[in-house]
Amino acid sequence: MTFELDLAPEAEADIDDILEWSTTQFGAAIRDGYEALIDAAILSIVDDPNRVGSHDRTDLGHGVRSLHLISSRDDVSQGLRRIANPRHFVIYRQVGNVVQVVRLLHDAMDLSGQHPAL
Repeated sequence: MTFELDLAPEAEADIDDILEWSTTQFGAAIRDGYEALIDAAILSIVDDPNRVGSHDRTDLGHGVRSLHLISSRDDVSQGLRRIANPRHFVIYRQVGNVVQVVRLLHDAMDLSGQHPAL
């Protein structure tokens, strides 16, 4: 069963910030690879919210899960630049048949401090 996707405005802003930073720091090829990695991770979550590599994050709220982008590296087309060390988590929850992606956060962040956005 494939679920519907609800991408929160905060998640959209996170993606924009990540991709802008990637372009500035590493160039367009890395940016394109990172965008493909984000897309692959989100699509895999929509396909199976409890997919291998995802983790229950009840410390962040009821039903909240996370998936580190490294779990989706093999899902990206080989024609794109492979991201060796992705550094972000997709933070999401399933509500009925909808997967709500609420944030994309750097793995060095204190995720427990992100309660207000969840």
